[in-house]
Amino acid sequence: MREFILRSRKGPTTADFSLATASPHRHLEVVAHCIVNALFCADGIRAGVVFRLVLEGPAAPPRTIRLESDGLGSLPGLDERSVWAVLRQALAAGRELCLGEECEAAPGVWVAKASFEGLVRQRSQRPGLFCLRPDGDDIRAVDLGDDPCFVLTDHLAMPRHAAGFLRRLGARPLSVGPRMLFASQCIAVVHNELDRRAGPFAAAAPAG
Repeated sequence: MREFILRSRKGPTTADFSLATASPHRHLEVVAHCIVNALFCADGIRAGVVFRLVLEGPAAPPRTIRLESDGLGSLPGLDERSVWAVLRQALAAGRELCLGEECEAAPGVWVAKASFEGLVRQRSQRPGLFCLRPDGDDIRAVDLGDDPCFVLTDHLAMPRHAAGFLRRLGARPLSVGPRMLFASQCIAVVHNELDRRAGPFAAAAPAG
């Protein structure tokens, strides 16, 4: 299983945003690209991927949307507005949720009233928690295990206190390369690294 947790600090938490104007002021294009890169490849839906999107913007934060590739089936499309429509459907389904509650909005799509801190703290009870950072350890030199979870943020840097929180939880910082990349590109690089280790390009596993 591969898991990604994306923090979107300005992402809307209610369904009353327009699909025509979502991108310019919420940067939801970043979120859409991350979802597509996490769950899909050229020949279809990836198996065994869980993507968690933590939305912290107006008007009812926090909301966490979970997409599981094994139950997803398909999306209406892979363009930005099609992905936004799925998010809006999930937020509408979860509008009455209380803290800690979750409901299924569509096949493979769940929404919860859950915070970033609570979600990461819960995941830290299992090994294999990583935080993508430019100054982290080289991903090619690290043993990622069989059940890794990668935490990253969208176009906004992770707050300093959140970085310290992740460090205290034992999340290992990882870098995917020498250049600063978009969040969606980081996800694609992580997938590529794991694909190479599992496929015909596999070499001796890193010891770190």
